[in-house]
Amino acid sequence: MAYEKAIELLEAARRLHTVSHVDLDGLVSAALLLRWARRRGIEAKHDVAGARGLYRMLRRALQEAAGRPGTVVVVADLSPRSRADAEAVAGLLRWGQRLVWIDHHEWPEGAREALEKAGAIVVHDRSRVTAEIACAVARCTGEDRTLVEIARADDSCSEDHLGLADKWRLVLRHLDWEGLRRAAGALAEGSLWPDWAREIYEREAPSYYQEIREKTSVNGYEFNGIRVVVVTPPPRASGCDVQRLGLVPGPSEADVAVILYPRGISIRTWGQLRADCIASRLGGGGHSHVAGAPRPSTTMGPAQIARMVANAAEGCRAGQ
Repeated sequence: MAYEKAIELLEAARRLHTVSHVDLDGLVSAALLLRWARRRGIEAKHDVAGARGLYRMLRRALQEAAGRPGTVVVVADLSPRSRADAEAVAGLLRWGQRLVWIDHHEWPEGAREALEKAGAIVVHDRSRVTAEIACAVARCTGEDRTLVEIARADDSCSEDHLGLADKWRLVLRHLDWEGLRRAAGALAEGSLWPDWAREIYEREAPSYYQEIREKTSVNGYEFNGIRVVVVTPPPRASGCDVQRLGLVPGPSEADVAVILYPRGISIRTWGQLRADCIASRLGGGGHSHVAGAPRPSTTMGPAQIARMVANAAEGCRAGQ
């Protein structure tokens, strides 16, 4: 029902304002919506935001929409950080602005209900990447599905048939806010790999991958029968790139693999052990086999992180 309501609302729009996440899934979602607006001949605007800046960006977008009748604001690939955040956004809808929220991440309890009570349409589908949701509500054409494939490959740390997910992932790390909007605009226009992005990739890729290979450490531990491997890459490395280079052990060596960053951890699991369950016990969330959580302290080393993750994994196993 939420899909149908979102499609109906978009069909009636005279102007579109999309606020997307900064990663490839978010930017592809925005690009698909921008393409949809172009096909319909309506004005479209795109902004990017991280989780911390979402409320500020949404407040601006919804205030602008209040003075522009016919505007539909779409949030793509971002989740409220708490029910209180969702209620704060809901409070911005007091002038009857139209808000569609599409996402596939885990949401805080009560957040969706708070938004829907205020009139927002929430399409929350954990079984798809956000680009697939955008594709459905924007009535994708055949060529749009290549973009969805790229977004899905990036989100799952796999490969697309054009080999662009890995390349875009690196390029996006070197762009500012304006550059990220430029990337979404290029994808919307059908330029899947523009010259300016290729130049950034060719300049940065050799040193980036070399640094990952040379400076990544791998430490294995076992607590209560749960094997945890902690992989510590250089701070600027992507977990998908560390994994693609073969530096993240697989299920024959570990029950849980943890990629350790200065401010967070990325968790990988296999089989029935769920990464999102482990992450949720540590204040994070994600998908069944790839998830993330905050790092409690920069002073916690690999062994302490491994014990913390193993304890959370033990609790998840007990609850299965």
